[in-house]
Amino acid sequence: MRSRSVRPSAVPTKTDRPVETAPTYWLRGTGDGDGQPPTALPGRVGVLVVGGGLMGVASAYWLARRGLDVLVCEARRLGYGASGRNIGVVLPAPRPTEDCALLDEVLHEERVDAGYQEAGHLTLASSAQVWDRVRAEVARRPAGAAPLHALTRPECEDLLGMRINRRFAGGRWATDGRGVDPVRLVDGLGRAAREHGAAVATGTRVRTVAPVRGGGRLAADTSRGRVIADAVVLACHLDIGRFVPSLAGALTPARGQVLATAPTRPMFRFGMAVDWGSVYWRQAADGTILLGGGRQVDPDREQSPRALVNPRIQRHLDGFLPDAFPDLPPLRTSQRWAGVMDCTPDGRPVVGRVTGQADRWVIGGFGGHGIPPALATARALAEAVATGTDPELLAPFAPDRFHPSDQP
Repeated sequence: MRSRSVRPSAVPTKTDRPVETAPTYWLRGTGDGDGQPPTALPGRVGVLVVGGGLMGVASAYWLARRGLDVLVCEARRLGYGASGRNIGVVLPAPRPTEDCALLDEVLHEERVDAGYQEAGHLTLASSAQVWDRVRAEVARRPAGAAPLHALTRPECEDLLGMRINRRFAGGRWATDGRGVDPVRLVDGLGRAAREHGAAVATGTRVRTVAPVRGGGRLAADTSRGRVIADAVVLACHLDIGRFVPSLAGALTPARGQVLATAPTRPMFRFGMAVDWGSVYWRQAADGTILLGGGRQVDPDREQSPRALVNPRIQRHLDGFLPDAFPDLPPLRTSQRWAGVMDCTPDGRPVVGRVTGQADRWVIGGFGGHGIPPALATARALAEAVATGTDPELLAPFAPDRFHPSDQP
């Protein structure tokens, strides 16, 4: 069946049926990626990484830095899936995997121009109850963590330089919030991985992975030929469940809606959100405002693995900024899209060795919060693959917490 499409600026009003749209703000005009042609498939590799999103490319980068023979296979272009469909907000946390120092270090060392901005992040509290939670969080902030401040609504207005709807009680100001172009980040890490010896094959879908009879290796059947690997890292989002059936129920989809406005004058110098991310937005360097969220408007329909635009939620997003900021000039939506996040029941990712299979590893389930922990988590996974050990950092993310055994 031929898919329907809509003009990027239009919101269907005759029906609330989800529809397909053009590529995202980050992906438009990028073609097949960073200009590198798909690599010729080798017949044999040390480690095959399935999936060319942020997690797959970051894993390949660290594996290549360890000197392993690595091949990344991606069905589309790098960053085409969830990695290229967010708004590029980076929110560090006082946890070992979510300190952005490693991200800063790698971007500098590898000369990755990812449109990185270190400007802070402001979250508005939509009720007195949320405002109380913000103040409690600030009060218990660990010593040595990046500064976090509870601001009254007038203080938020002073920081932002514009009036805010009086329904907001205050705000949470995090000085370490960042912004990034997620596609340039993935492309840059892909280039760095190649420079360290990895091969990257875009336009190459991995169909199956199966043991080689009597060989102690794995055979991957791809859309461009067969590859034999000593080990496989599955970094393929919800498709992990296709390769590891016992994890299929542990990885569930959550669709997110996003829109982009036509470029306008600078108004938001830093990333912003409401409460714990019910709505979130930032303004890119060219003046485009990227706004996402609103899943609470139609939650049942958003439990979908298809990246379709939900008109009902998009209408909600259209009305959010004018309501929240009464002095905003008129804004025109130029583009709409959706992305699908892979989530787990306990909110923690799934990273580590597949139970009972020494040559298969997984990394996924980050639930829309993948940029801060990507490099640290992928580095620990690369250590595990290279040494056969189980780093302590990965213990909370072990796949066997969902299924004690997972036979081939």
